[in-house]
Amino acid sequence: MNILFVINDLYTRGNGLAASARRTIALLRERGHRVRILSAPPRDGDDCGVGMPEYPLPPMSVPVVGSLIASQGYAFARVRRAQVKRALQWADVVHLEEPFYLQAVVAQLARRAGVPALATYHIHPENLTASIYLDRARLLNRMILELWKRAIFNRCSLVQCPSQSVWDRLEPLALRPPLLLLSNGVPPGEGVDGADARGDEGDSSVVRILAVGRFSREKDQATILRALRYSSHARSIELALAGRGPTERALRAQASALLSDGVITRPVRFAFMSAPELAREASRCDLYVHAARIEVEGLSALEVLRLGVVPVIARGPLTATSQFALSGDSMYEAGDARALARAIDRWVERGRQARVSEGARYRVLGEEYDIRACVDRLEDAYLRLVSADVSHA
Repeated sequence: MNILFVINDLYTRGNGLAASARRTIALLRERGHRVRILSAPPRDGDDCGVGMPEYPLPPMSVPVVGSLIASQGYAFARVRRAQVKRALQWADVVHLEEPFYLQAVVAQLARRAGVPALATYHIHPENLTASIYLDRARLLNRMILELWKRAIFNRCSLVQCPSQSVWDRLEPLALRPPLLLLSNGVPPGEGVDGADARGDEGDSSVVRILAVGRFSREKDQATILRALRYSSHARSIELALAGRGPTERALRAQASALLSDGVITRPVRFAFMSAPELAREASRCDLYVHAARIEVEGLSALEVLRLGVVPVIARGPLTATSQFALSGDSMYEAGDARALARAIDRWVERGRQARVSEGARYRVLGEEYDIRACVDRLEDAYLRLVSADVSHA
């Protein structure tokens, strides 16, 4: 098949949406499909291993909020209708990775040209409005979702829901196309045995905690830091925050205050980690905390958990990541620092052997979300779209 992927910025690093798209594109090409890209080219020349876009679009400067968008590790492409039409003349099927203006134009033109399109619901409106402190403005977020419905989703033939949480949000909207519940998938594990390394380095009384995610309001690393003030074991905790983003300065200030106030004895470590670095860090940590209040799927958490790490995951109406928790002791209500502290303390007090035993349960969790199986189903969905049969997608 000729498959066209449409994404504003395929080449940004540290962005889960772009990373997921790159993995899917690579696997589809390995299976013999012809995949082309409609996107802005990489700003630094790094094609991230997927090659330059066959249909490049110029980057777009966004007034007022351009610096905020850049701080999120993202960029928008300027729409060129002639380029879009060229791409559609080639494509058998279109995969829209975002709900933005570029995708709205492509969805409209694809419908006119009779080219079927699949849209993946990758972003909640609140992922965008959280950056300007409007994520709790329900009317605004409902209006954005309604706009996406009319401009993009209803012009497609199928909408992919990466999690049950997304399905539950979209089903009441009565979209024209059917919904497909399908994870974006994670690569097969590398076989790192975290339990064997865990606790072997340094002082065994140290409790190492890892959190992974872009530094932003909706990822809510601030709650992790606040929780340390309520933890009975804070002085034994060594916390690593893996990521980068616009809230890093505020988080560093909050972490410094914890140290100067004597709440913690070890500085919080901030680092942006590659996949191998993250695996090594996970192999030596005791707990993984995922605090995001707004999360469509949270595969970064799964990549850590399958290394045998016990999680403590935020549970809330707009975050799907708690789907990976295997017990209630590994969940807390999103944004509740005291509840998070209690959950951390419970696992600390149970001891290393209990954590190793519990972590072993998570090693097979990734099999259900193996990207190879997910792409099997995605291929089938594409074929049904091309043959105009999506009733059983």
